[in-house]
Formats: sequence, structure tokens, C-alpha cells
Amino acid sequence: MKWPAFPLLFACSAGAPLHAGEQEIPVAVEPRHVWELSAETLQTVGVDDSGNDYFATQFISVTVEPFRPLVAGPVTMRLQLVNSFVVSAILDGPDHYFLGWAPGLRVILPLGASGWSLYGNFAAGLGAADADAGDPDDRGFGQSFNYLLSASAGVRRALSPSWSVWAGGAWLHLSNGNMSEPRKENIGVDSFGVVVGAGWAF
Repeated sequence: MKWPAFPLLFACSAGAPLHAGEQEIPVAVEPRHVWELSAETLQTVGVDDSGNDYFATQFISVTVEPFRPLVAGPVTMRLQLVNSFVVSAILDGPDHYFLGWAPGLRVILPLGASGWSLYGNFAAGLGAADADAGDPDDRGFGQSFNYLLSASAGVRRALSPSWSVWAGGAWLHLSNGNMSEPRKENIGVDSFGVVVGAGWAF
């Protein structure tokens, strides 16, 4: 008995290797590197009683990933220690800038081998602003020395084994911890917005 030609050819081709011109294009997966240089910009809007309402903040960071990824079943987690120089331009308000330093922690959760990841970042630091401590009514920073807290979360995409970009939501807090009182009220500034960033790992 003769077998039909089409089913026989289909069964043979299903297990046959792909030819050179038929190979799948590999997905850019972000491998683990120990070091990363990155730049992020936060565009945030104030939501409280402060006179400082709009912030354009830049984080220039050196990141180290000293630990191997943590693996629990299908979940992989990478931890990065982030050391950032912070420059914030205050575009609407009585004060004009904040310069500071903020160490932090970044968590990366790769989504399989897709090249996409979820990430979260938290930083805490300190710095100086051009506050007018002698004007008690300008609704600005209570003094030049201030603390900084920042958090962000979003998605991250590997463009190549070394280059990655990311975007998400961000929160920025600036305050002097009530050190300016009672001479001038400490109006802690909370602002929310978006963040975009890019990093080169090596």
C-alpha cells in the first residue's frame, strides 16, 4: 500500500532542522553585568502646599550588581546598588535648583527571555538648594540643606547585551526634616510624574 505523498512530506519536514535562511532572529536578552552607567530624567509635579510645583530632575548613576540573581521557581530577581548624583531644576516656584547625592537600591525582574523586565527603584540622599531662609512666606524650602527621597517603578527593555532603556512612574520628596523650624516652616515637597532612563552595562 502506498502512503499519500503530502502527509509523508509534512511529517518528515516537522522534525527537519531549519535551513540557514530560515533561522529565527534571537531576542536581545539583558545579561548580568557587574557595572552599569545610567542617566534618568524625572518630570514631576507637586501635589502639596509648597510653592515649588514643577521639577525636572536628573539622576546620573554608577550601578554595581555584586550578587548573582536570586531564583525562586519561575521568578528571577536581580539586585543593583545605585550611587546617584542628582540635579533638579525647579521650573515653577520660589527656589530654582537642588543638587545632591542619593544612594539607592534597584530591583529587576526579567520576564523570561523576552528582553523585557519589571523594575523598581528607591533612593535616599541629601543635598543643597538655593532656598531663601529669610523669607517665611514664600512657601519654598525652609533652608538650603535638604533631604531627598525618590522611588520609581516601570518596565525595562534590553536593546542589546549592554544597552537598556526604561520608563515608569516616579515620586520625589524634598524636605529638611523640620530643622528650619520655628524660624521658617518646613514645607516638605511631594511631587509625582514620569521617569525615562538609559543604561550601558559592562
